[in-house]
Amino acid sequence: MHKQFHYARDDLWVNVERGQAKVGMSDYLQKTSGDVAFIELTKAGSTAERGKTLGTMESAKATVELLSPISGRIEETNDALVSRPELVNSDPYGEGWLVTISPSNLEDDLQALLSADDYYQLMLEKLKREHEKLGSR
Repeated sequence: MHKQFHYARDDLWVNVERGQAKVGMSDYLQKTSGDVAFIELTKAGSTAERGKTLGTMESAKATVELLSPISGRIEETNDALVSRPELVNSDPYGEGWLVTISPSNLEDDLQALLSADDYYQLMLEKLKREHEKLGSR
């Protein structure tokens, strides 16, 4: 987890540099989903809306709808994921990024996201709930 990143409750991260927002899956999401087999992303040039589908990720354990943490124009998709989706598992905060977005409402969008510390607390709560589910079986 990176302190300067912002995190969505549904486990995507945003890193803003020079007015561009890079978006990816958190380490927590990739670990709980298992080995990524396939990723399909909205095409560059499309509009991303916060809370709307940005793409889907399929793994052995689940198919996950990836919801955009911010709104704006998708400038670039990580084409390397087409042939090497496992990059999400091996380097979720680096080579496994998903898209870059030119934000249209960055300040409001960032206020809706969590800090790294707050996201860490959310992960702990999710893990506790999962542990309780497993214990009740």
